[in-house]
Amino acid sequence: MTDLQLGSLIAGGVIVAAVYAFNWWQEHRYRKQAQRAFAQNQPDVLLDTQKNMVRPAASGQRLEPMIEPAPATVLRREPQLDVPEVDIEDDQPAFDVDASPAPAPAPEPVAKQVELQDVEVLATSQLDSSLDFIAEVHAGEPIAAVSVPQLPAPKRVMLLGLSESGQWEVVSARSTAYYTELRAGLQLADRQGSLTQEQLNAFCMAVQQFADAHEAVVTFPQRSGKLTAAKELDEFCASVDVLIGMNIVTQGRPFPMERVRQFAEQSGLVRGADGLYHYRSESGKALFSLVNQDQSPFGNTSEGLTFLFDVPRVAGGLPVFDHLSEIAQQLAGLLAGELVDDSGRPLAPGSIANIRTQLSSIYAQMDDRGIAPGSMAALRLFA
Repeated sequence: MTDLQLGSLIAGGVIVAAVYAFNWWQEHRYRKQAQRAFAQNQPDVLLDTQKNMVRPAASGQRLEPMIEPAPATVLRREPQLDVPEVDIEDDQPAFDVDASPAPAPAPEPVAKQVELQDVEVLATSQLDSSLDFIAEVHAGEPIAAVSVPQLPAPKRVMLLGLSESGQWEVVSARSTAYYTELRAGLQLADRQGSLTQEQLNAFCMAVQQFADAHEAVVTFPQRSGKLTAAKELDEFCASVDVLIGMNIVTQGRPFPMERVRQFAEQSGLVRGADGLYHYRSESGKALFSLVNQDQSPFGNTSEGLTFLFDVPRVAGGLPVFDHLSEIAQQLAGLLAGELVDDSGRPLAPGSIANIRTQLSSIYAQMDDRGIAPGSMAALRLFA
């Protein structure tokens, strides 16, 4: 072998070794990048959602309308709900009379897909990390719906299951589904107050016992942090939980209830199974009610009437209050009664305007927290 051949052989070996080393270095570098990427905490689609539009809990005491001048009205920002329209017809294949008669495979109905998506969205909206303490149960083997117990607790408990088909649903004992993962949520606050440490410990123990019985792994949020959040949520709820009462009192003679009934029906109020008159929205939700001032059942006459407006539980806000005020003043005039607050002070138009200003401020506080009157979350918190 000549020196030239030997030199060429050595040079070729060096080149091959360099290429191998470079490839190994590249592979090592990409592996490190992948490890760093997957090591990061990934967001949880169910838990890391925006705060549900909700309202807080409170004492349920009636608001005493303030007659003195109130601060400048705060304009309420009405939340806009952008719902994409689904055009089923646009997704259907066009029919050509001149086309070949060979049948094409039928596409899966779009309406069915939308329905399944709506069911999952509705299910996942039942839990909110800003309102609930949510325990996650990861099953080693799928758990049958009939095996999931009803967890006893003094506050609302909601159970969601991830089915083997990969869809979240509300757990029902009547379901035949099997779940690979479960979410158990305990509400942090309601009108009875905030969640206590004893209540939370009992809930966690029940979930842990269930997980152990099914050889599942359960994870809990930090308890101390959630208890602090529960107290703060309850305080906010108490600050906006207002029940407005407008009273019509007699000037000496009792009100004839037949006359009240006629006015109520003409004004759109309907007597319910509870014996009270309710003004309802088109969807059937009660917006305000007419009751006896002393809370007794209606008879032939009444010594006083009260219109009740449960502020955080009623959608519609100020327009509903304006309509209530108009009807209350009309009925007071018809019966020759006096419109007063709970302290017996006359409710003149200026006084009603001051109450409206206070309501504007309350609604602004709710909007700032991402809360809408009458929303599903509000109905949960103010129950």
